[in-house]
Amino acid sequence: CGECLHRCPVMRLPRGRAAREMARLLAGGAPEALRRCTSCLACNLVCPADCRPANLILDAWHVAYLREGLPARARHFLPHSRPNFRSGILARLPAPEAEAVARWRRNVPAREFLYPGCNLITTPYLTFSRLFEGLEIRGGLDYCCGEMLFRMGLYEAVEGVARRLTAWFRRLGAERVYVACTAGLHMLRHVLPQFGAELDGIEFVPYLEVLLGRLSAGDLGALRPLDLTVTVQDSCHARVVEPGFADLPRRLLAAVGVQVAEAAHNREDQLCCGIGAGFSHASAYHPAALLLSARATARDHRHTAAGATCVYCSGCLEMTSVARFADPNRRPVYHLLELLHLALGYPPHGQRQGILARQFILGTMRGQFPALLDGRRFWLP
Repeated sequence: CGECLHRCPVMRLPRGRAAREMARLLAGGAPEALRRCTSCLACNLVCPADCRPANLILDAWHVAYLREGLPARARHFLPHSRPNFRSGILARLPAPEAEAVARWRRNVPAREFLYPGCNLITTPYLTFSRLFEGLEIRGGLDYCCGEMLFRMGLYEAVEGVARRLTAWFRRLGAERVYVACTAGLHMLRHVLPQFGAELDGIEFVPYLEVLLGRLSAGDLGALRPLDLTVTVQDSCHARVVEPGFADLPRRLLAAVGVQVAEAAHNREDQLCCGIGAGFSHASAYHPAALLLSARATARDHRHTAAGATCVYCSGCLEMTSVARFADPNRRPVYHLLELLHLALGYPPHGQRQGILARQFILGTMRGQFPALLDGRRFWLP
């Protein structure tokens, strides 16, 4: 019926055109949908017949990948490539952050721990407070959940991630795993088991839920209410990981006195932070697509009466910080954890977000722009 493409936050095709585009997609065509999709999964929610149109698009990208491979520029963003944009950031971490990441990477058994995914690994300073006191943390870039691979339709690589994480969680003896990244939570709970991960007996718990419980119980001590209004950038995975998940960060913000001014696109209708514009087979992380998508989201936020943007995904933190260089939206970007730190009396983290954004941009220029002139294509091992 095309309802998914009509209500897509990115495309918003008129109903007749959306129906024709869906007919072409079912027939093996639909270049517009396959080019513009950011695999944000919103279409799976709005489909009146639960047809999973996002899966149809991912399948088409998978077929195209098997046939054509990926352009050289994609290597810089794939989680198991070395070097990539995250390894470049890790190589420049301040000493205390580098030491923390090295500790997390140790494969010391633990039944209960926090899984940082690969996004929190690039922003370890966000764990430097009593919000994480006494909590074991286990993870490293090699134990990425594969979210970027899944959203590109690189199914064989996702199966490899499922095998790797199954073996790793078993070695650790994991029973209860806290997850700070919404993407990781969705992948571990719902996606990787479909690709062969054997994670039965492991409980995956959103760490934001734990923090809300501790704040409500007064376990974290006195709070200093923040006089701030923010626009919330929702994670794409928040719309599908569990019903009402987007309420969780807003309840945490309310607990520390922060007001929310919603952008035109929010919650289930949220625009991707920008990285999703790199997921289509046609884009394969083309820098222009990433920058234009991040700019569109920043402009959406700019039309609110907020003094800052708040994210609860460290990947979104990187992209929304980068967007400040592409759009005249100079308002600050905060991670939700940073706002909680401020309410608990911790000093701000300085200009870490700005530094990360510059490292992201410079690393991409060094790692990707030469590859734009490289006509070779590759397949993942």
